[in-house]
Amino acid sequence: MDLSISYHPISEAQMKAWYFDAFEDLGAINSLEVRIPKEQQKNHDLEELQTFYKNKYTEMIKRSRELDYDNFNKWHAYFLAIVQGFFETFYFVQGSALSSIIDPEFHKTYVTAWEEVIPSDYIEDLQVSSKLQGPYSGGVYMSAENVKKLLHDYNNDAFIKELLDEQFVGRKIEVFLAALNYASKNDQGLIEATKVIEQSGELFEEPSCFSNTFNCDVISAAVYTSDLAAHFDTIYKGTGE
Repeated sequence: MDLSISYHPISEAQMKAWYFDAFEDLGAINSLEVRIPKEQQKNHDLEELQTFYKNKYTEMIKRSRELDYDNFNKWHAYFLAIVQGFFETFYFVQGSALSSIIDPEFHKTYVTAWEEVIPSDYIEDLQVSSKLQGPYSGGVYMSAENVKKLLHDYNNDAFIKELLDEQFVGRKIEVFLAALNYASKNDQGLIEATKVIEQSGELFEEPSCFSNTFNCDVISAAVYTSDLAAHFDTIYKGTGE
């Protein structure tokens, strides 16, 4: 799956406060404060940034409220990932998805069924899967407990380490481990999604994002840029360009 795959640390309480409560009552947004990282505040007024991103967050909630999909992954799971990025750090890699791991025991051990954590009103009668459903979709969800277990097993189980290293090739594993460590440290679960953020195919060009790009951890951009630079180097090597 050669798409931008993002990983979003979030707890069940945060899902409720940031998405489900706001979905039920837009007025609940008034008590929330979006996250503006310090790096973003260097050249911009904090109050203006908060207003801009709170308005953008509100528009995403309104957009979700207007939908009537029959697929949970393409609807609520996807918008949960978008919403998370207004309040928390998230991570992305190009083309490496937990959903693509085919070992059934891996999914049985580490993946948490959406039905276990989502209010029944938001999931019953909808198609639901613990895998990505193409572009603009949520995929795997891992509970906080399973995040900790996977992180522990990666460091202590050679089979799990090899499985993840094969899926997250090269420095991409650094990004995924950073997401696991962040979620573990903060007792959060982890949502996988695709096309929440879309990095440009050109070096140093701004990515597009349905959330707040600046809440994307810098390691994600660093790894993507270095991989892209290596790709261009291969293409143009020997051409003089």
